[in-house]
Amino acid sequence: MGSIIFDLAVSTPRVPNTGENILARAFKMGPGGKGANASAAIAKLGAESILVGSVGDDNFGQTELQALKSVGVRVDSVKIDQDEPTGTAIIMVDDNGENTILVVIGANATLTPDEAKGALDSWWGKLDAIQVNFEIPESVVAAIIEEAKRNGVPVILDAGPPRSYAKETWSKATIISPNRLETESLVGRSISTEDDLVRAAKEILDSGPEAVVLKRGGEGSLICTSQGTVSVPAFKVETVDTTGAGDAFTGALTVGTAEGMTLEEAVRFASAAGALAVTRFGTMPAMPTRAEVVRFLSSHPRI
Repeated sequence: MGSIIFDLAVSTPRVPNTGENILARAFKMGPGGKGANASAAIAKLGAESILVGSVGDDNFGQTELQALKSVGVRVDSVKIDQDEPTGTAIIMVDDNGENTILVVIGANATLTPDEAKGALDSWWGKLDAIQVNFEIPESVVAAIIEEAKRNGVPVILDAGPPRSYAKETWSKATIISPNRLETESLVGRSISTEDDLVRAAKEILDSGPEAVVLKRGGEGSLICTSQGTVSVPAFKVETVDTTGAGDAFTGALTVGTAEGMTLEEAVRFASAAGALAVTRFGTMPAMPTRAEVVRFLSSHPRI
């Protein structure tokens, strides 16, 4: 359950200053959006993937749907809005692989709680997990988490991008997985030290979820549960583009949860997927396959 946003990506030495005109290195456009990327990751990792979201009745929307179908995502439940355009992102990726993004949310904002719940009516009893993100309306996020809890289906919440959604909206999710900026948004304060981060994770945990999995990029992941905190190291890879890494991570975390992996096993599986994604330019096309993740993990044994 999430966003579908067409990406216009520019590779640049650095992000320009106000009023500055600099020469970029390359331009690429293609399908993306946190929901679309994660659903593609889930399908490529070998699970049956169903996407609920909204696109406009335009070329970008059709390109998104075709790309999703090509990797095995079911898109029957994607709404085609007649009034709003497909969401669009302008992404600048600098020479360090870090990204700066402008988003026009477009048709994603038109998805309603009733539409979202209706799309899942026939699937209850068959679902092993649901993933949701914050790039769709808050009312939809709240409704789906509530419905999933009522039906006994675990919800993995990618708490991104940073949004000031109420605690009541997200606190009933099974697993919440934010990065550092998103963690700051959830707790309403800045985080400067590792101790601050651990305290913030425990504060989020105290709000209601069963687990918090903090994404810390090259510093690895932090798992926080009622049993304590566990740090899962990152894999060392050459970074090309970090844009889709979080989506690959959370998609893999969802698959691991659905398959019954322990949380630490699922996070390591997710870390491998995220590591592979940063070695490639782009978002949806960067999502790794199951075979690639298995091969990567076999060559990177547990420390």
